[in-house]
Amino acid sequence: MTGFSESAWRAVAPTYAEILDHPFVSALREGTLGEDVFARYLLDDAHYLTGYARTLAALAARMPDPEGIGLLAGSAAGAVVAERELHRAFLVPRGIDPDAPDAPAPTPTCLAYTGFLLTHAATSPVEVGLAAVLPCFRVYAEVGRAIAGSVALEDHPYAAWIAAYSDPDFEASVVAVQDAADALASTTSSEHLREMHAAYATATRLEWRFWDASWCGETL
Repeated sequence: MTGFSESAWRAVAPTYAEILDHPFVSALREGTLGEDVFARYLLDDAHYLTGYARTLAALAARMPDPEGIGLLAGSAAGAVVAERELHRAFLVPRGIDPDAPDAPAPTPTCLAYTGFLLTHAATSPVEVGLAAVLPCFRVYAEVGRAIAGSVALEDHPYAAWIAAYSDPDFEASVVAVQDAADALASTTSSEHLREMHAAYATATRLEWRFWDASWCGETL
C-alpha cells in the first residue's frame, strides 16, 4: 500500500513539473543564472530557513515518540547551521552579509510561506503540520538530483548548491521525515488525512512561488 508521502507527491506532479521548467531553475541548471538573482534568492532563503527551523522545532515538541522528536529537532538545527553556512559561503566572498541589519527584508512570498508553516505548526494536528513541511524536503531533493544528473559539476558556478541537495545524506533525511509523516498518516482520521494532502499541495505551490519571487525580483 502506498504511503501518504508518495501519494501526496504524485498528486503534485504538475506543480513539480512547473518548478523544473521555471526559468530560475532552468538557468540554475545551465549555470547561466545571474549572481545577483542567486544572491537575492539566498538572502530570501535565509529568512525562510529561520521560520522553517522554528516550524520544525515546534513540531518536534509535539511528536508522539522520542525518535520523531530527535528527527525534527535535528532537522531544525541543520536548517540553521548547515544551510546557512551554504548561504554564507556564496554571499560573504561577494561582500554580502545575510545577517547584516540592512540586509533585504523577506519578500511577501517568503512571509506568506513561513506564516503558513508556523500557523500549521501551532494550530493544526501535528501530522498536518508535518505534511506542510515535507515539500521543502522533497522538492529540493528532487531538483538537486535532477540537476546533478544532467550537468557536470566541475566549474559549475552553483556546484556547491547542487551538491548539497543531491547529497545522499540529504536524501536520507528526506526519507526519514517522510517515513515519520507516513507513520502518523497511517493512524490519523480521514478528515486529518485530507488536511494533510491539502497542506502538502499548498506548500508545493508555495515552493514554486518562492523560486518565482526571486526570479521576478519581488520586494515588499
